[in-house]
Amino acid sequence: MKPLLLALPIVAAATTAQAQDVLFRSGEHEDFTRLVATLPSADTDWTITGRGTTYRIKIEGDDLNLRTSRIFDRIPRTRLANVVTDDQAGEVELQLACDCRIVSIPYNERYVIFDIREGLPPEQDDLPQIPLSFGEAVPTEEPQRIFRFSSLEAAKPVTTAPVPEQEPSPKPDFSGLLALENFVTRKTNVTALRQDLIKQVDRAATQRLLDAQPIPVLPDTTPTELAAGEQFKTPGASVVKTDHVPPQAAIGMDGKDLNIVAYNVIDEVGRDIAALLSGQRGVGTCLPDAAVNIASWSGDRTFIEELAALRQNLVGEFDRTNDEALEQLAKLYIHYTFGAEALQALDLLPKSGHSDILEAMAFIVDGEPLPEEGHAFANQGHCSGHVALWAALAGEPLTGESAAKGAMDGLAAMPRHLREYLGPKLSNHFVEQGDTESATLVLNAIARANSTPAANFDFAKATLDAEMGKTEEATEALTELATENSDMATLAIIDLVDSHLQQGVAPASDTIALVGALAVEHKGGAMGPSLRRAHALARMLDKDFETAFAIVAEIEDRDGAEHAVEIRNRLANAVIEHSEDFDIISYTLAQKLSEPGRIKPDTALALAHKLFDLGFVGETRRLLQAAQNASANDKKRLLKARVALADALPRRAEAELMGMDSPEANRLRAKARSLSGDHEIAASLLAELGDEAEAEAENWLGGNLQALAASETEVYRQASTLFAEQTEGTAEGEDPLERVTQGMLSENRSLLEGSSEIRSVVDEILNWHTLSDPSS
Repeated sequence: MKPLLLALPIVAAATTAQAQDVLFRSGEHEDFTRLVATLPSADTDWTITGRGTTYRIKIEGDDLNLRTSRIFDRIPRTRLANVVTDDQAGEVELQLACDCRIVSIPYNERYVIFDIREGLPPEQDDLPQIPLSFGEAVPTEEPQRIFRFSSLEAAKPVTTAPVPEQEPSPKPDFSGLLALENFVTRKTNVTALRQDLIKQVDRAATQRLLDAQPIPVLPDTTPTELAAGEQFKTPGASVVKTDHVPPQAAIGMDGKDLNIVAYNVIDEVGRDIAALLSGQRGVGTCLPDAAVNIASWSGDRTFIEELAALRQNLVGEFDRTNDEALEQLAKLYIHYTFGAEALQALDLLPKSGHSDILEAMAFIVDGEPLPEEGHAFANQGHCSGHVALWAALAGEPLTGESAAKGAMDGLAAMPRHLREYLGPKLSNHFVEQGDTESATLVLNAIARANSTPAANFDFAKATLDAEMGKTEEATEALTELATENSDMATLAIIDLVDSHLQQGVAPASDTIALVGALAVEHKGGAMGPSLRRAHALARMLDKDFETAFAIVAEIEDRDGAEHAVEIRNRLANAVIEHSEDFDIISYTLAQKLSEPGRIKPDTALALAHKLFDLGFVGETRRLLQAAQNASANDKKRLLKARVALADALPRRAEAELMGMDSPEANRLRAKARSLSGDHEIAASLLAELGDEAEAEAENWLGGNLQALAASETEVYRQASTLFAEQTEGTAEGEDPLERVTQGMLSENRSLLEGSSEIRSVVDEILNWHTLSDPSS
């Protein structure tokens, strides 16, 4: 049973005078820049004057506060260069940076749109304003163009031949067609009226409120269809494709002699305006506030009294359930946060859109997760009404300031017990989105109404403090909550461990013991997986890796391999970073970390580097197999080349190094060349790297005595001189008999005399070169 905190709402009224805000919002489009002004009231008068690069907006009223400071947050200064405001005069001066004109459009009584557009024709003299109000199709002698308030393409005026004047006839009744009685007080002059109408259409097209559309070619049909829909169509009438035309603009589209279709400007710019006002790009269908008006689902009586009254009407005289009573019962349960009971009542109702809304609300108040897709509040995060609150509680991201304000307004409209129960959840959602300002406002509103809020408030406050960088305050609050006997203790201990994990600091031993005890207590419950994870991470932070790996084994048995991989991967990284070399090898072998799927590929690659440095080539090779899905990078290729060299596969090593030109890659490439017997190229690569000692060693192994003649190493110079003398040999064309009779004995005598010197040089060379580990 959940606690019911009921209280009578207290309403405070403030009567202090304050300035009237006039907020200007901005938005950048491909071919125009838009400003939207929010007037203090629908009765506020305004005017715009100007020409060239300077326009001035005048708003009537006393003590105005013209808020234009954030105009350039969303638009560049390519069309609008500067904005100068004068609150006392109620004027806003717009300084343009282009050859543009400003088109103004009133919208929804309190809003005015100012579009800064390029490429518009010069302004014409003012023309009489003739409002268009089309109720039916207007037949004409010849079909002209179809105009509709849709895209921004300008329509050109239609040239018509003058109509000869005829004898005056009785004034026709235009009440069902064009509402011109208030403006036409004399006899209708057909020619003048047509010309005025063309000018007005041309002006609307200039303001990009009309779009020219070719008239469809239709066969002769029965009398003109005056409305869209099957109920208005005559049999056999051709159907015009009107997918691109809004429903209210489709009136008369089936007519043969129709030349104009018009609908309100709201249909074209309404979505853009609503998106601009809500701080996001597009707006879909939003649920009305009445659908989630949870405050009205309970009266002045107590819960027991209302429950008893509803239960009496659940079943009628024929043992049939009363759907209306069931719905009221479900609403009452939701109002008092009994979600499970509400779901039982809703199971007895037929499925409908309204029941889906109640079902989603029941899940939320009961603290149960909603389906990821398909619930009633999916795609409602952009809405500015009270439904935004329930969308946020359902996990939907809120887009735009208006959505956040709608969520807070919906919370404020609830009774106190619901505000204190759902408010912290809303605050946590704002924190997840990074909106700490809105989260602070929500918690401050709860704190003002109750000086001793419940534990869920303290938990939300700690979460907010952690997000705002107040680590000490958050840790202290979470520690206190974790030790209390409340429903928030388990959540607090999990967040406390996560807080320590972010800081990289081990929790206190009491905290580790507490999370271990809670993990055992809730091992079969919904919080079991989260507590086991927190326990393993706490042991990891305490460097108790053996116990942590044992908990991971339990996680794999109870929660599945996917959950275990995430924790085991963290443990493997911690072992690599903090453990001794022997422990790293021990945990790798004991936990079979080199097997595919045990740890994530990037961690397997890091562990492979460590084991290769320790000389475990076989385990390194297996870890590289486990890291096949790791992102390809130079470090991985270098390690594979080193393993190939350790396996005496120089050609494979060079294949791994193809395309790489780093010093480390060239050094490995030199080793591969040396291993394959190409010492000359190996010496050249090492010389380019500046490693003269290694380059001389490769020249020695390759027998390049000439390159060693200028060596800085004395033993190489001596060896080069001695062996060069010994290999000079007999000159070309010399008679061997003459060499024996005249110089052979003396040459042998010289060799014997210099043998001690040769033995000394060879001994120094052998001592100079030592065997090296092939994996190094």
